Amino acid sequence: CTAFPRGREPPTVMASALVTARSTATAVLAGALSRPPPRRVDRLPRSVSPRAAAARPREAPSRRRLAAAEEDGAATTATTTEGDDEEEIPQIEIPERPEHVRVVDAFLPAADAVALRGVFETHNDDPRRVHEHRFVWDYWHVPGQYTQLRTPAADYFPEEQFEALEEALLTYARETLGCSAMTPVWLSSYVDGMRQEIHADVPHGPFAFVLSLTNWDERRFTGGETFLLQPETLDYWRGFETNSVVERGAVVQSVEPEFNRLTVFDPRIPHGVNVVEGTRDVREGRLVLHGWFRDLAPHFSGALTEAACEPALGEILPPLYEALGALPRARGVVVVRVNVDANGRVTGTEWKADTLVPAPAPSLPDPTEVRDAILLEIAGTFMDATFPAAGAPGAVTMPFEFD
Repeated sequence: CTAFPRGREPPTVMASALVTARSTATAVLAGALSRPPPRRVDRLPRSVSPRAAAARPREAPSRRRLAAAEEDGAATTATTTEGDDEEEIPQIEIPERPEHVRVVDAFLPAADAVALRGVFETHNDDPRRVHEHRFVWDYWHVPGQYTQLRTPAADYFPEEQFEALEEALLTYARETLGCSAMTPVWLSSYVDGMRQEIHADVPHGPFAFVLSLTNWDERRFTGGETFLLQPETLDYWRGFETNSVVERGAVVQSVEPEFNRLTVFDPRIPHGVNVVEGTRDVREGRLVLHGWFRDLAPHFSGALTEAACEPALGEILPPLYEALGALPRARGVVVVRVNVDANGRVTGTEWKADTLVPAPAPSLPDPTEVRDAILLEIAGTFMDATFPAAGAPGAVTMPFEFD
């Protein structure tokens, strides 16, 4: 959970730059937390029509004007004339839908993934051989909910190998998800009859992950896939059609645990693991590393440093929070990467992660329009910003948490 100064209520819109204990930017920007919670509306202000705004240039400082694009794809450019000068106008990409599930194949270097699997196989090469690594497993059984074997990964693998795994996961978390930490990693094994029934992991962190060490192509079992309810299932009646055939694939998404595949997903989505059937040998079952990424925090890369960016962020973020607070309520995480050239000019924005879902309200417009308004405000604000000239390109990866 997030800690706020005693006696102060947290704002409804939170950006992790203000709540990360390790960030010195927190002290510079802490004034934003002292304001009362922003007002909330159940409809878009008359002056904001996201799709219309996406079709016309957004007002900006004299150094540029911004065009917002509706469609996904690579950023394109246009030109505008101020005096006699023409300059390129980057477009702002607005994703139409959130991304609740992401799959990264071949996540680890192949040799590292094979080595981790090799540790497990060495510990289980002979079922008659007795040693300390055979007695570390917890048979976790919650009737009607969870059945699996599990053990802390940090204690199971050699220190050097685990540190390399941890660094790979944290690097991905910082650069892509705006998370600076993760929970302790579990290693879990599933054999015949083991499963996870449907559940949600709301309090653990904004992103859950599963890294498979399963020899999927040589498996001798059925099941073992991670399954998640489709977004359409969670909003079933909005798009219901009486003539449509509804089967499992329409309401549930399944992700196979292929070897060295990282699956990252929104843990708010109800999910589980299909029952494994067909083998009682742990060497032939489902084997995965799993946990949660947590502690949203800005990440600075290239020539940009946190200390150098503090003054710019101190000017950018407070009015941005105020503008976001005037929009309809939403829940989820948005992570934007702001690319900056050597002179401190913003050259573009990229959406690195997006689980933002508008909260239902009686007079709420189309959810896509609410998302458009929020994302356009964030990207447009950063496109208008100026960062310190660092002499070389850099980037700021900035997460925003809405609740």
